[in-house]
Amino acid sequence: MLVVAIGAPDGIHPAVRRANATLDSVVAALADLPADDVVLATRDEPGRKVARSARLVLGPERLGLLHVETPVTAWAVMLAGLVTGGLTASSARAVADVVLARVTTRALVSSVASLESPAPTFRQHAGSLLPRTAFVVDPGRGTVGRFQERLGVPTGGDMLVVARSPKPVVPDVTDLLPRPADAELVGTRAEWPAARWFEVSTIDGPLSWAVASAASASHRWSACEVCGRAATETCIFCDIAARPAHTRVPPRAELPDQPEHQGVIS
Repeated sequence: MLVVAIGAPDGIHPAVRRANATLDSVVAALADLPADDVVLATRDEPGRKVARSARLVLGPERLGLLHVETPVTAWAVMLAGLVTGGLTASSARAVADVVLARVTTRALVSSVASLESPAPTFRQHAGSLLPRTAFVVDPGRGTVGRFQERLGVPTGGDMLVVARSPKPVVPDVTDLLPRPADAELVGTRAEWPAARWFEVSTIDGPLSWAVASAASASHRWSACEVCGRAATETCIFCDIAARPAHTRVPPRAELPDQPEHQGVIS
């Protein structure tokens, strides 16, 4: 599967092609790729608008749009799953959904005074005004808690991705991780509304298992009525909702002969 991640920072999987959120950058990234189906991956509205513009300019025949609003480190894990060998572009949505369902994200932030989602309590909001305070945010569960020397990052996953602000939230923040990170994203914009922040995502179990789990369900996918590609919910190439697969019922002429009853059984 060929993937172009629009607006992605440095540090993502090397097999993923990066492009800035401009039409010229996306067109240039596509120009060097083979004439195969390509997935344009986005995670914010500016990126999605550019992806749609690129498809209008270059034509929709080979460009699929995969938009997911997720933390940047979780996005990096998902992108790594998409470029697993042997996958087709039409499986991008299914793979993304399964991988992200198994990803855990934690953020350590110096303040939650401007945090909107998940919403902090009034006490946490007031506590942000005090010096040397920090909070742990769990986007998946929608919780905010006071930092108590641990992040609660699960162990056992085979991919750990981090991103951080230029200034650290606490000294030696990497000591809070279960093991050294596999990738660090560089040049990310301010992902959290705080002066200092640290974000980490990991997947439950091997990434290859999650990808294989998504691919194993391909027999249940429908075919897009416009382009004929496989689709789970909506075709990423045509933006057309896929009809659920139905079991074929043979017409009456094909049904096996039934014995005729001579009477009525009551």
